[in-house]
Amino acid sequence: MASAIDSLLKLVEAQKADALVVASDRVPVLKKSGADVALSMPKVNHDMVSMFVEDLVTAEQMKELIQQGSIRLSHALGETNFSVEIRREGTRLHLALFLQRGGRPGQPGTVAPVAAAPAPAPAARSEAPAVVRAAPVRVVTEAPSAALAGGAELLEHRAGGAELAELRELVLQAHREGASDVLLSSGLAARVRTGGELRDAGLVCEAEQIVGLASEGWSAAQTEEFVRTGSADAALDLAPGPGQRPLRFRVNVFRQQRGVAAAVRPVRGEVPGLAQLGLPDDFKSLVQYPSGLVLMTGPTGSGKSTTLSSLIEHVNLTTARHVITLEDPIEFLYTSKRALIHQREVGRDVESFASGLRAALREDPDIILLGEMRDQDTIAAALTAAETGHLVLSTMHSGSAAMAIDRVIDVFPGPKQPQVRLQLAATLRAVVTQVLVPTTRGHDRVPAYEKMVVTAAIAAHIREGRAHQIATQIQTGRAEGMVSLDQSLMQLVRGGRVTLDAALAFAPDPEALRRALRG
Repeated sequence: MASAIDSLLKLVEAQKADALVVASDRVPVLKKSGADVALSMPKVNHDMVSMFVEDLVTAEQMKELIQQGSIRLSHALGETNFSVEIRREGTRLHLALFLQRGGRPGQPGTVAPVAAAPAPAPAARSEAPAVVRAAPVRVVTEAPSAALAGGAELLEHRAGGAELAELRELVLQAHREGASDVLLSSGLAARVRTGGELRDAGLVCEAEQIVGLASEGWSAAQTEEFVRTGSADAALDLAPGPGQRPLRFRVNVFRQQRGVAAAVRPVRGEVPGLAQLGLPDDFKSLVQYPSGLVLMTGPTGSGKSTTLSSLIEHVNLTTARHVITLEDPIEFLYTSKRALIHQREVGRDVESFASGLRAALREDPDIILLGEMRDQDTIAAALTAAETGHLVLSTMHSGSAAMAIDRVIDVFPGPKQPQVRLQLAATLRAVVTQVLVPTTRGHDRVPAYEKMVVTAAIAAHIREGRAHQIATQIQTGRAEGMVSLDQSLMQLVRGGRVTLDAALAFAPDPEALRRALRG
C-alpha cells in the first residue's frame, strides 16, 4: 500500500529535484540544483511527520530510531528508489529522502543496500532542516513475534476497582474541562491536551492500569486484536457517578518500548452545530449532493470526525434520509429524528470498512458515513458506492485537497490508476482540509480550512494527473464556493479571532499572507 508521503515524493521527479526534506512544524522543502524550494502547502505538524515516519519504518527500525536518534533506510515509489534519513531532535522529527539513480532496495528480511546520499546543499532558508547521516541499518519487514509477547499476561494482571479510581477521575475531569486528548504512558505522568498544548497531569500510571481502563470497552475481538497485533481501538463509556449519564471516550491502546501507552479522546455528549465549531453555514451544502464522494481531510486531532458528525446531525434535523455510518469505534451516538440513522461498528457489527460498504449497497442508504478511507479495498468500495447513487462522506489524513487526491490514486497499483482517476473525477464532489488554530482566548482553538469544490476544470486536472495545479483553481474559485487556507486564515485574523503569529504558523505561504493582510 502507498505511504502517506508518496504524494510529496512524486514532486521530486516532477520538479527534477534531488531530495525532499520534511520536518516537524515546517513547510516541506525540495532540494533542487543546490537550492531549497519550499512547497506551496502549510507547515506539516509533528503528528503528520510522525505518520510519515510510521509508514516508512518497521517496528524494529522504530526501536533503533528511539535508541540511536537517527536511522537510514530505503524506500521505493514504483520504480523509483529513495535513500531515507530520519533524525530525532527532542520532540522534533526530520526526514530527508534523496532520489537514487538506479538500484533496487533489498528484498524483505535482508540488508537493503543504500547508496551514499548526496551532502545537503547549504541552506538557502534559515529554517531549512539540517540532515545528519547515520550508518545503514538492517531493514526488517516484520517485527519479531517476541515484540508482542506479554499482551495476554498484561490482560491477566490488568488493574481493576480501586486501582483505577484515580485514572478514571483524571479522564472524566479532562472530559468535563473540554480537553481534546489524554495521553497515558507506562511509568510516566499522564498528559492532557487542551487548546493544542500538552500539560503534565501529575498522575503516574502503570501498564496494568492503562490496559485495565481501556479494556473496559473491549469486545472479545478487540481483546484478541490487542494480544495479536499490540494495539486496539475501542469506545469507552464511564459514568461520573451513580445514576449519572456516562461520558464517552475513544481509546487507542498500544504496546511500546517501555510497556503500554494509550490515547484517550473525550467524545462530546451532544453533537455540536457548525456555528459552535466556528464553521460557516455553506458547509451544509456538502450533504446536499444526491450522490458522490465528499472528503474531510487534515492532520490527526484537527476535528475532521466532529465536523462530519455535525453535518450528519444537520441531515438528521432537516431531511428524511436514511444514513448508515461505519465507524471504528462509534463516537457520537445519534438519535434518529427526521432522518433514520443506523450506526455500525467495525469489529462488532461488521468485519471491516470494505465489507460494511459492500453490505450497505443492499441496505437502501441515501448517505454513507465512512469513518476513514484506509486501504485499497475500502477506497474501491467507496468509489463504487459513490458511483451508484449514494453520497459517501469520509475522512483521510492529508495536508491539502491535492494531497488527498494523490493519496487516493496512489493506493492503487500503476495499471489501475488511470481508471481510478476517471472514477474520482466523476464522483468527487468536494474536499475540505481542516486545521485547528489557537485563538486569542487562551486555550480555545478555531478551525481554519481549505474548501475545494469539484468543477469541470478540477475534474479535468484529476483525470489528467495534474492535481498539483488544483491549488491555483482554489485560489481563484471564490465564485464556486472555494476557499483557500490563506483566505480562511486571513478572515480569522481580520475578525480578531486569532493572532497574526498563530495564522502565520499554519499558512502555506506566510509572507504572502502577511502581504495580503497589509494590503
